[in-house]
Amino acid sequence: MKTSQTKQIKIDQVEKLTQDLKNTKSAALLQYQGLEANVINQLRADVKNNGGQINVIKNTLITKALRNIGITLPDKLIGPTAVVLCDTDEVAPLKQIAKINKEKEKTEFKYGIYLQKLLSFDELKQFISLPSFTQLIANFIAGLNNPLYRLAYALKFNQTRLALVLKAIADKQDQSNTPQA
Repeated sequence: MKTSQTKQIKIDQVEKLTQDLKNTKSAALLQYQGLEANVINQLRADVKNNGGQINVIKNTLITKALRNIGITLPDKLIGPTAVVLCDTDEVAPLKQIAKINKEKEKTEFKYGIYLQKLLSFDELKQFISLPSFTQLIANFIAGLNNPLYRLAYALKFNQTRLALVLKAIADKQDQSNTPQA
């Protein structure tokens, strides 16, 4: 009885992870061995605040879920592995992990997943170096505003120049109309 319950729990975990991987924008497999509990909790909070989540699941269940979406890993997963799911932003949660890794040097990305395709470690590093969605939006808006500011400045510049020329003409006429002693 107990083994059938355990088996059902594992089946449910694989099904849930399969659905999560299908619905997420991007994901990564992370080796996290050696991190203290408080650092892991902080990492979970940072990732969640950036639109992601971290799930610790057995390697065999991760492998089965990946096979369910058509991904076969080239190597067997070894050691404790966490699955990072990026729900709202493809890059921001992964950047948080990379930031913690620079400080602690205890985590290591194994693979990445984008558009249900496997990314190697090098491809994942390039992917993480991309700007986040919010950064791209900010850059786009700044790019849109820049020509508008230039146009407004150019239009204002000509009006200012015209006003200065008219003032110079008025000053010159005032000087010619004033009696000289």
